[in-house]
Order: sequence, then C-alpha cells, then structure tokens
Amino acid sequence: MSANSVGAYNVTATHDYVKATAICSCGENTYSSGNNNYIYHTSTFKNYCPRCKSYGTLKFNPKGVPEGEWTCTKCSSDYCAADGREKITGSHYSLVEYNPPQVKVQSKVNSGLNIEMNVITDLNNVNNKSILEADYQRLRNSNYFAIN
Repeated sequence: MSANSVGAYNVTATHDYVKATAICSCGENTYSSGNNNYIYHTSTFKNYCPRCKSYGTLKFNPKGVPEGEWTCTKCSSDYCAADGREKITGSHYSLVEYNPPQVKVQSKVNSGLNIEMNVITDLNNVNNKSILEADYQRLRNSNYFAIN
C-alpha cells in the first residue's frame, strides 16, 4: 500500500472538536483485520492539547505524515488521528474523546412526558445553526415546554 493510499479522510476541525477517519500512526493500535493492517478508524476529540493545556490549537497533518496526525500549533505535540495518543514513546498524554452537547427539554404538561434531544451538529455550518436556533426559539416560546 502506498503512502498516498493510506491518507485520512472526513477531516473536520472546529474550535470545539477535531474529527478524522484515519489509520493508526502511533503503532499502538493497528485496527487490523486478517492480513490487512490498514483499517480505518473514525475518532472525534476535543480540540484541546493535553500537553500544553491549550484549546483550539490542533491542526491536521501539517508535517505530511502519510496516515495523518493532529499537531498542536502551540507546543508542536503530535497525536495519532485514529486513537489520539501522543506520538512519543512512553508518553501518557492522549487526546480527550469529544461528546457533543445535549439539550434537555422537559414537558410542563402533567402527562409525565419527558423529551431529551441530543444536538449533534456543526454550529459553524450556518444552515445547521439557523435551523437549531429557530427550533430553540419555537420551543422556548411554546407554553408546553420548559427548557433547562
């Protein structure tokens, strides 16, 4: 398999999180299947460098590693795009898994109905943001729901 054919894809970087579908580049996990050691793994991490404790500093693959990696623009630490481990032998630093925020909506009606919505959206996408804001305003103005 050539270096060009093992590159990551579906790469996303926002201020809050980073995401990529990539092959392990740190050697800790091969995600292999039989004789195929090039198994892709999709991971989403907080855009936070645990080594220098900086938010919003991760950039995808500025050094051109064939499999791809996340690099902190502040301290230059490199992390595997597949499993988030720092790429220094013996390091205990690892990127933190990102869990999208949740919006909980509870009914005021005495029916005991509870509704919970998981908001999984890229708020940097103008269309998604405007739809989410419109839905939030509609629920907020409703007499039937209380938003926590």
